[in-house]
Amino acid sequence: MQCEICGEYIDKGKRIRVEGSIVVACNKCAAYGEIVGVAYSEKSRKKKPKIEVEGWKERFEIEIEEELVDDYARIIKDARENRGLKQEELGKMINEPTSLIHRIEIGKIEPTIEVARKIQKKLGVRILRHVDRGSSKLMSNTEGKKELTLGDMIVIRKKNR
Repeated sequence: MQCEICGEYIDKGKRIRVEGSIVVACNKCAAYGEIVGVAYSEKSRKKKPKIEVEGWKERFEIEIEEELVDDYARIIKDARENRGLKQEELGKMINEPTSLIHRIEIGKIEPTIEVARKIQKKLGVRILRHVDRGSSKLMSNTEGKKELTLGDMIVIRKKNR
């Protein structure tokens, strides 16, 4: 789970009310609003493998996640057609409805990670890639840029008032 204000990854956070909206925040950012409850990460979610990276003075953990490649729809359709399969047959092979296969191939919806893994296995293609997501501190140190978070927007809005 990620703090919706600063972007830090957290296991346990607080639900806070900020300007009428309920968001999940880390303990540090909970001071920006009124605490209305506690938030836990999903227990049913599988543990993600972690890699430890040691720097000069600091140590970071990087979570390895998977995301779809940009042209997943074309890759799936081409692989299915090259194997001479119909959408119905692929759907039966991976235990999913034909309508889902059709919508994925035309790019109307993105498959879940589980469905994408099943498609990869049956068609022998790669439509998932590994993405490293560490703390925002690591991202700003290694890439030289930092993503704009909800916390940054609060600061900007307070400056404008």
